[in-house]
Amino acid sequence: MKKPAHLTPEMIAIWDELLPQINPHIGAIGFEALVTQVYRSRDAQKRIAEEGLIVADAKGVAVPHPALAIEKQAQGEIRTWLNRWSAR
Repeated sequence: MKKPAHLTPEMIAIWDELLPQINPHIGAIGFEALVTQVYRSRDAQKRIAEEGLIVADAKGVAVPHPALAIEKQAQGEIRTWLNRWSAR
């Protein structure tokens, strides 16, 4: 499967990491979507690890880190893609 030219270096590393583990019947567009969601999940996890689960909003009020929502959404997408492919 050919890597899209627009992938960032981080996404290329994820592509290379995941490709040997993925069903060969997956299309390039779906695989790119999976790589993107794994990247988003990992980036969110990194930000949370660096900044903490609770951060201050614009008014200085303590709130859950916004990256928690990004992580949750990305992990849901990852599960959806993997479930779709495992059913084949």
